[in-house]
Amino acid sequence: MSQDPKKTLGLAGAVAMVGLNIIVVAFFVLWLIADSAAIGRMESESSIDPGQMLPNSELMWLAAHGSVLMVVVLDVLAVAWLVKTKGVPKHAASMELNAD
Repeated sequence: MSQDPKKTLGLAGAVAMVGLNIIVVAFFVLWLIADSAAIGRMESESSIDPGQMLPNSELMWLAAHGSVLMVVVLDVLAVAWLVKTKGVPKHAASMELNAD
């Protein structure tokens, strides 16, 4: 274990973010498979049977897509925060000043 608590906390946060990404993507893929199978069962050659659809399919669609959207927003905010806290390296800043 690291002696620096900030480093340990950052590592734990990164592991939590990766775990959250994996869980949300797994939920989305499982929902997509179940929804596709339900639509395939519903559409027969002769007619359409709405009883074969997933219950609350609209809410599940919103939950699946909303969770993916929120994870993407959270990832973007995390990267923006990391860039802001790390700052611009001094070497890159001096190169930018010399270019002007």
